Amino acid sequence: MATIADVAKEAKVSVATVSRVLNNQDLVRPETAERVYDAIEKLSYKPNILARNFRKNESRVILILAPNITNPYYSHILTGIGDVANEIEYSALIFNTGDDPKREKKGMEMLKKKRADGAILLASSLGCDWLLEYAQEYPVVQCSEYDDKVDISHVAIDNYKAAQDVMEYLIDLGHKRIATISSQNNYISTSLRLKGYKDTLHKHGIKNPNDYIVFSTGDYSFKSGKRAAAQLLQLKSRPTAIFCISDRVALGAISQAKEMGVRVPEDLTIIGFDDVEDTMMFHPYITTVAQPCYEIGRRAAYMLYGQMTKQKITQKELLLKHELIIRESSAPIGKRD
Repeated sequence: MATIADVAKEAKVSVATVSRVLNNQDLVRPETAERVYDAIEKLSYKPNILARNFRKNESRVILILAPNITNPYYSHILTGIGDVANEIEYSALIFNTGDDPKREKKGMEMLKKKRADGAILLASSLGCDWLLEYAQEYPVVQCSEYDDKVDISHVAIDNYKAAQDVMEYLIDLGHKRIATISSQNNYISTSLRLKGYKDTLHKHGIKNPNDYIVFSTGDYSFKSGKRAAAQLLQLKSRPTAIFCISDRVALGAISQAKEMGVRVPEDLTIIGFDDVEDTMMFHPYITTVAQPCYEIGRRAAYMLYGQMTKQKITQKELLLKHELIIRESSAPIGKRD
C-alpha cells in the first residue's frame, strides 16, 4: 500500500508539499499540485482520513438524535439526512434516545468529546432551552420538532395550518361531531395540531364535549390508537369523524372500529397524519396529511452543513409544504347522523 512518502518521491516533492495539496492549501503552485495528483492516481494512494481529521480537529461525523427509529415516520427523514451526508463526505451516526431527555443530553455530549461535528435532533420537546449551551458552541439543527421560544435553526411543516386544513375538509363533508386522538408528549407538533383542531371548531361555532379529545401514547403506538378509538366509540353521542395525530394511531383506530362493527368510512371517517407507507397496506386506504419527510431530512442536513462550514446563516426557520391526501377512509356525513 502506497504511503505519502511514496507519493512525494514519485512527484519529486517533499512530504510537506503533498500534505499541503491534500489539505487544499493555496501555497502550492498549480503545476506542482498537478504532479502530486498524478502521483496519487498512479499509486492509488488513499490518505489516512481519520488521522487527517484528527489533526484538523474534525470527526467528519453528523450526529442524529432520534427518539424511536422503529417509527416509519422517521425512516424517510433519516434517508434524506444520510443521502446529504454521503454527498458531503460525512458519516451519519444515529443515537437512539428512546425519547428520554437524559439520553438526549448524553448524546449531545458527543459534540464536546469531538466525536461529531454537528447534531440534528429529530424530536426536541418544548422547553429545550438547555440545548442553547450546545448550539452556541456547535452546529445544531432541530428537525421536525422544535421549540419556537429557543433560538435554534429548525426545519418542519406548518402543523397548525395542516390541522386546520384537515378540520375544514371534515366540516365541508358535513361533519360536526369531530373527535381527535392527540398524544401524551410535549412536542410542538402535538400542541399545534390540537390548537388547529380547537380553533377551527370555534371558528365554525361547533361545540363538542371535552371527551371528544383523547390521547394516544407519546410514541403514537398502534395499540394506543385502538384504546383511544374504543374510548370514543363507546360514547353515547359517538363522533362521526376522528382526526388522528399520526397514521399509526389512525391504523389502530380503524382496526378498533372494525372490531366494534363500525364501518369506515360509511359510519365513521378517520384521518391520519404523516402519510407513511402503511396507510395503503390495506383497505380502506387512509386519508392523511403528507409530510415531505425525505426533503425535511435533506434540508436539515444542508442547514447543518452550512453551519459547519461557517456559511452566513440567513434563514433559521424553514417550513416546508404539506399536502392533504384524500383516500378511502373519509366520506361525507351519512343521512343517519
